[in-house]
Amino acid sequence: MRTLLATAAVASAMLAAAPASAVTFVTVNGSADVFAASAVGAQATFDKAVAAGFSVIGGSTQAVAGKSANPFGAPESNIYLYVLANGSATVSSVASAFRNISVYLGSIDAGNKVEVLGLGGSVLKSFTGSDLIAPASATGNQTAATTNRLVTFSAGNNEQLTGLRFTSNVNSLELDNVRFSAAVPEPATWAMMMLGFGVVGYSLRRRPTMRLRQLI
Repeated sequence: MRTLLATAAVASAMLAAAPASAVTFVTVNGSADVFAASAVGAQATFDKAVAAGFSVIGGSTQAVAGKSANPFGAPESNIYLYVLANGSATVSSVASAFRNISVYLGSIDAGNKVEVLGLGGSVLKSFTGSDLIAPASATGNQTAATTNRLVTFSAGNNEQLTGLRFTSNVNSLELDNVRFSAAVPEPATWAMMMLGFGVVGYSLRRRPTMRLRQLI
């Protein structure tokens, strides 16, 4: 029993005290092919209802000439989400956490910002438009592959991603095809798994002792 309690305590300590490491990201320059690929499996494409278990709060899908632009590579009939100056939009998972979240960003400006959210909606890390396309310049060009990109954020060790928050201090931040992938167990599930390993180990240690007593 002491072994089981010790195992449970270690599992809880690991979940509570493990240091978080930085969220990382990779980008791919925009194109029609990249845009089409980014839509496959995406939970939020904005041309239909968001997938069950996910939510979109804020932003607009009603395009306004001079204030928003369809991401480069997307078809003309495409419906996308955009955030005006001083506005915000959040795309998140309602009940699950993930290792990766990708999003297709259009006409990336230096004034755009993406916050990567963790458990409880906490901000794990923030990236400006300049961060996301360095060393290229975040000029907001609507027809350049370098300023229209597929960006994939990945969790560090002991991190779980639950969503992305988009803000901007200029018109506008455009986005489409948000995809969550590689779901991770909830902390309680990890603790139960650790406890299960402890039970197995405890049982294996008990068997030789019990057999020896039977022989005596």
